[in-house]
Amino acid sequence: MALLTRLLPPPLRRRIDRWIAERHPRRREALVIDQRHLYILPTRFGYLFALMLVALLLAAINYQNSMAYVMTFTLTAIGILSLWQTHRNLLGLRIELLRPEPVFAGDALTLPFQLDNPGPQPRYAVGMQYGQLPPEYAGIEKGGKARIELRLPTKRRGRFRPQGVILFTRYPTGLFHAWSWMRFEVDLWVYPRPRADRKLVDQWIEDGDGQALSDTTDGDDFAGLREHQPGESLRHISWKAYAQGRGMLTKTFQGHASPALWIDYRDMQADSVEGRLSQMAALVLAAEKAGRHYGLRLPGIELEQDQGPAQRERCLQALAEFQQADPGAELPLNEDSGA
Repeated sequence: MALLTRLLPPPLRRRIDRWIAERHPRRREALVIDQRHLYILPTRFGYLFALMLVALLLAAINYQNSMAYVMTFTLTAIGILSLWQTHRNLLGLRIELLRPEPVFAGDALTLPFQLDNPGPQPRYAVGMQYGQLPPEYAGIEKGGKARIELRLPTKRRGRFRPQGVILFTRYPTGLFHAWSWMRFEVDLWVYPRPRADRKLVDQWIEDGDGQALSDTTDGDDFAGLREHQPGESLRHISWKAYAQGRGMLTKTFQGHASPALWIDYRDMQADSVEGRLSQMAALVLAAEKAGRHYGLRLPGIELEQDQGPAQRERCLQALAEFQQADPGAELPLNEDSGA
């Protein structure tokens, strides 16, 4: 990822990138753009503008033309004001990376940024860019906030971190390019793409569809009466039996409970590791949708049976990280899927 304009030779650009990266460690908290984090250089139009000023100055000196001097100094003043305004357009902005939502491999992962402008002046044409992807732009009113979302393509499952993100502007004249490079410490989760053939799902449901009867005070079918236990709710007492002199009796019912399930790596029918993980991801979603208790078994890993959104996230994260060669690496943009 280049931090400088393309006018710089690639070796020099990479060397400067490394130098800046060492001085910009990853952070979890919001970043306020100060002088230490802000850089500025002319654009190619800025360099051409400077050459034009030199040519005008030489012509004014050679011909001793007062109008040429006036034009040269006026354009120079415009360039200096543009330099100051471009730098000021980013200075003091507060940038916060909000929590990215996990996605399945192949879907676009969104990096949501919130930009706060505490200054008394609005900010215009503020852009953000991830790698070589197209940038996104926003304007921020004075004392206001703006949101920029960078959509990143995902190729393979795993737990990743974002690369450095560039915040930049060329406002107002396009003669100068001001930028800041930000690196955030946050987990980007890319889950295996759910893929389950109909035969596997039917077999899994059939194996787990047995129902067990249990006596409970909450159920559908009346099962009988038993002695009332201290602390039980009074609404389950059989007042009719009490009126007949039979004492305090509690009504019980029979409820149907679905057994807990295991989603086991060894039971999957795909030939590849990625294929099995995709099938397991599909079964996790099916079990959660059905409200079942379920656990996960991978080689060397076992997650206890449970249910709910937290269980779903634990299982999908375990599938995403399973045998990942480089957990926590930067999210790749140009890489074939490992499926």
